[in-house]
Amino acid sequence: MEKLPFMKMNGCGNDFIVVDNREGIMAEYDLPIFIKRVCARRVSVGADGFMMLEKSSKADFKMRYFNADGSEGEMCGNGARCISKFAYILGAANAEMTFETMAGIYESKILGENVSLKFPPVSLSSLQLNQTHNFEGETLKYNYAPVGVPHVVIYRDDVDTMDYKELVKLGRKIRYADIFPCGTNVNFLKILDESNILIRTYERGVEDETLACGTGSTASAIISYLLGKARVPINMHTRDGILKIFFDAKDGVIDNLWMQGNAKTVAEGYILPDAWCDN
Repeated sequence: MEKLPFMKMNGCGNDFIVVDNREGIMAEYDLPIFIKRVCARRVSVGADGFMMLEKSSKADFKMRYFNADGSEGEMCGNGARCISKFAYILGAANAEMTFETMAGIYESKILGENVSLKFPPVSLSSLQLNQTHNFEGETLKYNYAPVGVPHVVIYRDDVDTMDYKELVKLGRKIRYADIFPCGTNVNFLKILDESNILIRTYERGVEDETLACGTGSTASAIISYLLGKARVPINMHTRDGILKIFFDAKDGVIDNLWMQGNAKTVAEGYILPDAWCDN
């Protein structure tokens, strides 16, 4: 194919290349190589991730999500909100929709400029609170929650001033620790008050800090509530916007779990061969 139609979208600065693959237009590409090249910043389109909207027999559509390194991911919260808006723009779904992912069936709603995403229930038995581990010579207290994808949560008082290089270095230590066989995302939190939390995230697959992480914000809000540090609803202050998290906690389950925030369509057009060809 000489050119590939796409949209560029972002949710709180977490940016994605999104393609309509319902007719199988991606079949001719070697996806891991292609995606790694088009997600490269400066030399190509650049993005934190790549998504394809596909047909589904179980829901309105299927979401396939790929990290910037070309690996396929189970789920991405901000990506899910963006592809929901993409499906709505295309007419592939109504304002209230369901969609299929590797992590299960999700529900979302278009609310003007915002999109609200509902997660499946999270069992409290899957969480690990107040853990301690030595990460390559640095002993840290951490918390763990799988919310679609695995997340570690660490509290620090200097999240707002934490040096980028330090964040990435520490994030990589934790991300590749042997106690997480599939790797993990790493979230650094500072409690502002019982309703507001500052968050910065090192994302697995991107292998860098991103401006926002939807599943990370959701996992962090749940853990902060369970540790008595916050009350629902919780505003997660990412580096480029606020994600509002709502949920009920009862009978050992986090249920009725929603994440709401902006989803912006910033460009549409064609990806040209120079974006992916190895010249």
